[in-house]
Amino acid sequence: MKRFDNAPTHLSRTFTGTYRLTGRVVEFDNAKTPFLKLRLSDCVGDHIAMLNLSKTTVPERIGHLDFVTASGVKCLSGQFILDEFRRASRDEVTSMDTLQSLPRVYSPMPEVFDKLIATVQSLQSDCLRVFLTRALERKDRLEAFLNAPASANYHHAYPGGLLKHSLEVANHSVAMLRLNEPTMPRLMQEACFVGGLLHDIGKTYTYDSKGKPNAAWKLCSHDVFTLEACAYGLAYLDAHEPDIAMTLRHVWTCASPGARYGQPAAMTLARYIRDADGQSAMADNQQRAFRRQTNKGFGRLGQNLFWQPQLPAAAPH
Repeated sequence: MKRFDNAPTHLSRTFTGTYRLTGRVVEFDNAKTPFLKLRLSDCVGDHIAMLNLSKTTVPERIGHLDFVTASGVKCLSGQFILDEFRRASRDEVTSMDTLQSLPRVYSPMPEVFDKLIATVQSLQSDCLRVFLTRALERKDRLEAFLNAPASANYHHAYPGGLLKHSLEVANHSVAMLRLNEPTMPRLMQEACFVGGLLHDIGKTYTYDSKGKPNAAWKLCSHDVFTLEACAYGLAYLDAHEPDIAMTLRHVWTCASPGARYGQPAAMTLARYIRDADGQSAMADNQQRAFRRQTNKGFGRLGQNLFWQPQLPAAAPH
């Protein structure tokens, strides 16, 4: 390995920032100098940086996905050489934008991930943005949210399927609300989006960080974990927007047709989210049913039968 220069003379720029620590390994250069190779991640991407262990002491008890603040220089070779590496302060963490700390590197569907970040950061409600930070930026939940399928054998049954399905439900719910109730206040529109986005958040308890089913997947319905997954954020909303907190609790727990438990839906947001959930699932299943068929007609996926009519060829323009 070539020698790493801890004090490079040709610099393209300096940098500093707060990131999640997503990887580290010790390497040695040709002079046998030990360096800690770090991967620092956020919603934009990664920095691979080198820390000279003979000159800098690494703080203890910094673990996987912890917040760290790093600063240094970028050499013309593209290497980042750090002169500071430490645990991030509370103020540095709270100053980050909503979902900024989610590591893009962990998403198997980066285009969907980018849409999530852009949409959430466009929300006008500060309370809902704080709520999403508390619900989705949890170290013990974020990898599962990005990696898990929406179901094991049903719709969106692939890595990243939960994220894709959740964003579809959120966007389609808001589209129905705006079509049917265009005068609905912006705060309620954003609550509808958040309700749709997190309607399946309980599934992060039934899959591990790599998206594989765990014991809870066999023992519990994911619905029972929804309020548990959002408890920290709901406690914040109870103090700042209590009616929005109750709205979210209601849309996640009210009864669907044929359900054994739950209060009847008392607001249209619950219906929009329920219908968007069903449409997202059916659309994905229909696409899978006809994935290997070029002709129209009947297609089957498991026990579900789908039909697409044979339409006349479009006339040339």
